[in-house]
Amino acid sequence: MQHTFWLRIFVLTGCVVCNHAQAACTAPVLLSPAQTEVSEASPRFEWMPVGNVHHYLVWLESRVPEGRVLLTEEFQTSTTYLIPPRPLTSGKATVRIRVTAVCNDSTQTAVSARFRIDEDQACRLKVSPIVEPDSGQWKLRWETLPLAQRYEVRAHASEDGKPVFTRESDGAATKVGRLEPGVWMLAVQPVCKGLKGISSWVAVENPPIEIH
Repeated sequence: MQHTFWLRIFVLTGCVVCNHAQAACTAPVLLSPAQTEVSEASPRFEWMPVGNVHHYLVWLESRVPEGRVLLTEEFQTSTTYLIPPRPLTSGKATVRIRVTAVCNDSTQTAVSARFRIDEDQACRLKVSPIVEPDSGQWKLRWETLPLAQRYEVRAHASEDGKPVFTRESDGAATKVGRLEPGVWMLAVQPVCKGLKGISSWVAVENPPIEIH
């Protein structure tokens, strides 16, 4: 009889501890972005789910690096991710995020993080363009960039860096114009969302070949 009494107390005590553990409101753990530097203007923020949570409050602040605030917004969601409904920047920005778990017992815990957005990095070639002879002419080709609307192709003289010609291409290859003998710097600059990205360069030593 006494054994049954103590067993019952033990079970009840264990259930109290169990319920208390389930009710604990732990801080969310951010999963993405995995890096502190991102190139997307509207990155996906994701965190691990918190047990016993009722909803999450997400606070975002975007500002020019060491400058003015671009936007400050707060969202309430029951999901474990958030994609900002509008871009956080049109170039570079420092973004602060705070995710607060609001649990069923009204307790709250939060996690904060800071990210750097450099949208220009998304509008550049990952690999330098390739220049090669093609039927007596020079052909320039490069990887296709999904964000690019078009590409600006330029040739610069290596002596003074002055551009000799500039042309636009909708595809990922073009033939360069007539070049004098010497060393030339060829550039491919993607244009994304109407804005010019970062140029990628390749050098070519041109023999006296006439290009048509």
